[in-house]
Amino acid sequence: MVIIKGYLEILQLANGNVPKSFNDFTTISINGKRLSSATVSKRLDQLISVGALKEVINRSHTGRRIIAYRTTESGKRVIALAAELKTMLTVSTDKHKAH
Repeated sequence: MVIIKGYLEILQLANGNVPKSFNDFTTISINGKRLSSATVSKRLDQLISVGALKEVINRSHTGRRIIAYRTTESGKRVIALAAELKTMLTVSTDKHKAH
């Protein structure tokens, strides 16, 4: 289910025990097309600005900053609402097919 290209997919991928890197998000494919780096960058900035995603900053053994991303509680609510909407739409579609 595509709400707006990439938002939900990024939130779902970042919703795990291990924070995800920028490169992880560039592997997302929607309708057979990968998200571009520009789209990923824009979506990450937007999701962070609304509080659905947060940056997790660590340091490598050389001191280099490593930025990763994790879904916040607000982002988790968005994922749950999207799943609920998908279920409602599926049930509605099934009812129409039965008639």
